[in-house]
Amino acid sequence: MEEKEKREILSKIQSMEKELFFLKEKVLSLGETEVSSKTQSIDLPKQTSVKEEKEYVSLEEGPNWFIQWIGQNLFVKLGVFSLVLASIWFFYLAIEEYWINESVRIWIGILSSLPILWYGYKTRETRPYLSPSLLGLGVAVLFSAYYSGYVWYDLYGTETCFVGLILLSLTAVGVSYSEKSEVLFGFASLGVFLSPILVSTGQNSYPFLFTYLLIWNLLFFWIRKEMPWKVVPLLILFANHLIFVTWAESKLSEAKIFFPLVFQLGVYLLFLFREFQILKDTKESNPILTLVSIGFTLGLGFLQSFWIFGIFYPTLKPFLLTLVLIVFYGIYQRSLKETTLTVESKKLYDIIGLFGLPLIISVIVMGMTGKALAFSLISFAFIVTIAATYSKQMYMYLATFPVWFFALVFIFSFTYRSFNEIPFLNGRFFIFFTGSLYLVFSYFYSKNFSPFSKLFLYAAYPYFLLGNFVEIYLGFAPEKRLFLYSINLIFYGLITLVIGFQKHIQSLKVAGFVSLALVVAKFYLYDFWNLSLGYRILAGLFLGITLIVTGTFYNRIKKETT
Repeated sequence: MEEKEKREILSKIQSMEKELFFLKEKVLSLGETEVSSKTQSIDLPKQTSVKEEKEYVSLEEGPNWFIQWIGQNLFVKLGVFSLVLASIWFFYLAIEEYWINESVRIWIGILSSLPILWYGYKTRETRPYLSPSLLGLGVAVLFSAYYSGYVWYDLYGTETCFVGLILLSLTAVGVSYSEKSEVLFGFASLGVFLSPILVSTGQNSYPFLFTYLLIWNLLFFWIRKEMPWKVVPLLILFANHLIFVTWAESKLSEAKIFFPLVFQLGVYLLFLFREFQILKDTKESNPILTLVSIGFTLGLGFLQSFWIFGIFYPTLKPFLLTLVLIVFYGIYQRSLKETTLTVESKKLYDIIGLFGLPLIISVIVMGMTGKALAFSLISFAFIVTIAATYSKQMYMYLATFPVWFFALVFIFSFTYRSFNEIPFLNGRFFIFFTGSLYLVFSYFYSKNFSPFSKLFLYAAYPYFLLGNFVEIYLGFAPEKRLFLYSINLIFYGLITLVIGFQKHIQSLKVAGFVSLALVVAKFYLYDFWNLSLGYRILAGLFLGITLIVTGTFYNRIKKETT
């Protein structure tokens, strides 16, 4: 039995081996056919099907864009506008027919502002540029509706209206501070400034008005220190001065000086301190609005002080205005010392330093007259030139040239022209002489700082000659003037030539040659035909001797140098 079982098992194994061998052969044959089919498919070129792409043009870009624009944009906007008009007409009819009483009208205005405020607050993160405008619009609608109940319907008294307006404005200020919104703060500031004006009863309670405004400016000063706002400070500055001008035009002369002066000085100091602090803290390369704010603060403060002092202290006005300018330059110097100057920041401070120059000139003009004024003007121009050169402020240095021009023209045009003074021994000639010296000193002090310093030297000699001509014209008889003009040119031309050759100063040589050339041209073209015989002889004698001496001296110097 056992052998029989073994045989059966072996036969099954053999049959299974045959079957496996057959399957193996079949698998190998199938693999070869697949490889051959792949090689044939690789060798054959592929046929690429080309699909025709159709371009679909949207309705907005197609020929019917106008219809699409009308349907989607114009109709919608016209529909909204029609609804607004219909609503306005409905409320107008309801008011005319008295369907809505006074209190309901006010509540409608108040309630209509709530959706605007809600949507503006909701979109503060998704639409940061739209949200402040909506909040400001809602505050304005709420403010107007509340004020209408007072001015049109007398629903509440003056004190209640004023307190309500202030609370609304301060609430808007708080929201603008938390949201850091300059637009909303502008709406709130408008309400703050309008509140005392809207509820004014005409009783000239200026102590309350200026105290209220000064407190508001202090609040702005505190809020502004953390906000990089630029436009609102200018608007608040203009609002302060506009309210003051409106009040002062008819009531300043009747008031006492304390409250108007304290208000103006408070605004002046607060804005100067704040803007200089902003200038020091910010790293902007071109803070134009900050410079504009500083300039307007100084200019408007100076004008308002001029107005106040002109009414209450007219004799002390130049001195008091000088104190106003000293305060400005004191704050300027304080900020300058606390700032680490770069090239750009130094340019900004140089520009700011120029703001007070025209105001200083105006103080000098209003405080002095005649020769004292002329001397003060040229002295001021000289001091500013030296200071600008010393501090290396190029803008201020360039700004001194119009100051010099104004001062020198004023000396020539408006100096007292008295014919009774001793020629060349009077205050008039002293001012001309001092002005020429100032010009020469300005050249030597600033010649290494700016190439424009040569203008001082070019102006000094002609201006000194002009002073001599003025003395000759005012101090001598007409028949002697032509002769003395020639003698004057000969004398100074000879001196400048000698000094120029000895010291090797080219500018003096040129000045001397020009002077003598003018004398020669004047003698042969004019004096020869118009002077009397005696003066003609003297002029020719002096001119001939001078030219001979000059030529001899020139040849001698030339031999020594060669």
